[in-house]
Amino acid sequence: MTGRKSIWRDAARTPRIASVDARAFFPLIFALFHMRVWTFCLAFVVVVMFRLMETRGYTLPVFLRAVRHWLRGRSVPSRGWWVHRRFFD
Repeated sequence: MTGRKSIWRDAARTPRIASVDARAFFPLIFALFHMRVWTFCLAFVVVVMFRLMETRGYTLPVFLRAVRHWLRGRSVPSRGWWVHRRFFD
């Protein structure tokens, strides 16, 4: 057991294809189902956009959290809307 390499060491790393996050290549799957020149161009632009975001420090999950924060706004109520509406007289 001492001579074996641990396979769990790299389990949490993000998979990469040509130094780009592998999740950024997801639009290429849609381009394969709808084979048109414009869908491949759009998918390529999306991959390049994600690569440029990574060079500035935004990974795909961080970018999605930032978009969610922008859509949600500054204040987040601690209770849901269904709790607030229940206690009206």
